[in-house]
Amino acid sequence: MISPTDHPLISAFKAHLQDELRSPQNTINSYMGDIRDLAEFLNGMDPVPDLADLKPFILYQFVQNLHPRKDSSVARKISAIRRFFTFLAKNGMIADNPARDLEAPKVQRPLPSFMTIDDVLRLVTPPKNSQDFFEIRNAMIMRMFYATGVRISECRGLNVVDLDLTENTLRVLGKGNKERVIPFGRNTQPQLKHYLSVRYLYLSSMDGADEAVFINKKGRRISDGAMRQVVYDMVEKLSLSYHVSPHTLRHTFATHMLESGADVRAIQELLGHASLSTTQKYTHLNADYLMKVYDKCHPRS
Repeated sequence: MISPTDHPLISAFKAHLQDELRSPQNTINSYMGDIRDLAEFLNGMDPVPDLADLKPFILYQFVQNLHPRKDSSVARKISAIRRFFTFLAKNGMIADNPARDLEAPKVQRPLPSFMTIDDVLRLVTPPKNSQDFFEIRNAMIMRMFYATGVRISECRGLNVVDLDLTENTLRVLGKGNKERVIPFGRNTQPQLKHYLSVRYLYLSSMDGADEAVFINKKGRRISDGAMRQVVYDMVEKLSLSYHVSPHTLRHTFATHMLESGADVRAIQELLGHASLSTTQKYTHLNADYLMKVYDKCHPRS
């Protein structure tokens, strides 16, 4: 039997994701879930094949067994399986890569949604004269997403030492353990300074001080789930008619930058995209926006 938790090859891949790539926990859980599905499929065979000497036709059978799932679900599982066996082959843990020629179905990806400027400004502006630490913190979280385009894992991982209030920049550790420096703009600096001073006062009543920029009620680093809930709660208060997530704010940052004339390669650097093709989806989004403006405003449209 192949244990999805104790098998040495699976454990080695999980350690690679955790220790070398420093992947977010949600990403690790997703990979492990897909590999667990493969292990369960293999355990249902008689005899159970050796994971270290798996033949390509067995993986093809596994893929066929995934239908009639959605193409997006099948594509994700195939991507996880290919990455798993590529890692094993690259590190000499298996003699040959059985997933080398495994092809995923093409998935039509929807264009990312984004917010209007009016809506996002309502979201990132703190209540006037508020003395409540969490109201100030929540507005600052919103502002950080929109002002920098950071991922939720990058925002959560921010430490006070990562902030440069002189140069108006912050340092984040992104995917693949890659560090980048992002400017956050002059308009964000006063709000960030105010939040840090309120944060200092909040922590002064507790034993010890956490290095995290964004903290919870106990003064510890906020969790991904709690940060998502902050976004959902604030969106609900504004009674917006569309779904908004932390990633929506990242898309909004990129879209508004592009609409203001920013170069797509500059946006690629700011977002931390390894490939320009990942960033270029925003050019399609921008073209759609321009078409709407044209249709609305041009007398001959």
